[in-house]
Amino acid sequence: MELHFSWTKLEKAFEELDTGKTVKTLYGEETGKGLWLVGDHGVYLMPNTSDGKYNGKRKEDDKLLVVYAKECDPEKLDFDTWWENKRASFGGDDGADFIGLDELRKLAEKPPTAGAKPKYLVIDIKPDQFGLGIVWQKTH
Repeated sequence: MELHFSWTKLEKAFEELDTGKTVKTLYGEETGKGLWLVGDHGVYLMPNTSDGKYNGKRKEDDKLLVVYAKECDPEKLDFDTWWENKRASFGGDDGADFIGLDELRKLAEKPPTAGAKPKYLVIDIKPDQFGLGIVWQKTH
């Protein structure tokens, strides 16, 4: 199943990564800076830094910066819709995978046409792997 993440919202996550110094491990493994693809209450991407421009300024009760998949956003979709899409894409269990910041930046380096800008990061999730792509939009 393909999940779409707003590139505009991801730019905040990239700012968090660029300004953060403390990188959290995933399952005890050092990964470098990047985004965690998380299946939990919806499916979302979140920076793995805790002290950047956004996560470092949050108050104790504030949520960490996350970017929900358009298809699995519990803040915008009814429960049955996002839950079924979460199960169809990520499965019934909770978990996380890592996507490196360098890999994401390389995706956006080569637009298909001059002046095109990323609109969505697309993650195509299959039972044993996931692929990354970009939906581009033309700008004038």
